[in-house]
This record gives sequence, C-alpha cells and structure tokens, in this order.
Amino acid sequence: MNDELGFHRELQGSHIDTQSMSARGEPRYLLNWHVSLVYQEAGKRQTFRGRIFDLSYSGFSLLSDHNLPVSDQVTVLISVPPLVAGKRARILEAKSRVLYTVLSSEFSQFRIGVRFLAFKADGRRFLEHNLAERVPAPTSMRRDE
Repeated sequence: MNDELGFHRELQGSHIDTQSMSARGEPRYLLNWHVSLVYQEAGKRQTFRGRIFDLSYSGFSLLSDHNLPVSDQVTVLISVPPLVAGKRARILEAKSRVLYTVLSSEFSQFRIGVRFLAFKADGRRFLEHNLAERVPAPTSMRRDE
C-alpha cells in the first residue's frame, strides 16, 4: 500500500484531497492498480490500459493517456495485487460502463470514470473482501471559501 500512497502523493503533492471523490456516497480507496478496458464493437476489439486512481464498491476512476469514449458496456480487467507477499495478483473481470472522460491538466492525462455493472464469477465478493483489508481514503477537511 505504500506504493499506492506514494503514487497519489506524487500526483497531488503531500496533501491527498478526496473531497471531490465523495459523489459515489461510499468509501473510496486510493490505489495504483493496473487496469485494461476492452471495447468490442462491430466485431472489432480495442484494448486500452491505465492505472486505477481511486476505487469504491460501485466503480473507479482511472488515469490514461487515451481519451476513451463513453460507452454503455466495456469489459474491465483489473489486476488486484495480493495482500500477502509471495502470492500472485488476481485478475478481476467486470462488465462496466464508461461514464465520463475529462482531460486533467493536473495529471496531464485523461481521467475516466467507470461504473461496475456485473462481475464475472466471485469477483465482487473478492473485491469487497480485498477492500475490507485496506484503509479508505480520508475525507478532506478543507472548506472551500
């Protein structure tokens, strides 16, 4: 987890501001996990890779070099690092919806919002168990004036 917090400090300086991350109404976890989004349309497959920036039980945002199109359904493949050293990462597969793509001048990348629709096999249960072992991001105490 230290690598994940370091990733966010590097992106945002020493203060991690999660105030803008409260719209989902559930705890958010600051992460640095590999993710691939697979678009399939008219028999053609396109895969885009990025890094999950923050994740909750209902979805996540990722940073990508590509401006991904909003889509009703994409396949998401998330590489979840093990909680215990020596174990292998697990790949979770979920049908998802790309909700928005914005160019972030702060990150010099596109920030993409994704909502989970349905997980393959026991993916949702595995993710919930994994997140229960982590510390959620703090809620910002800063007041906008």
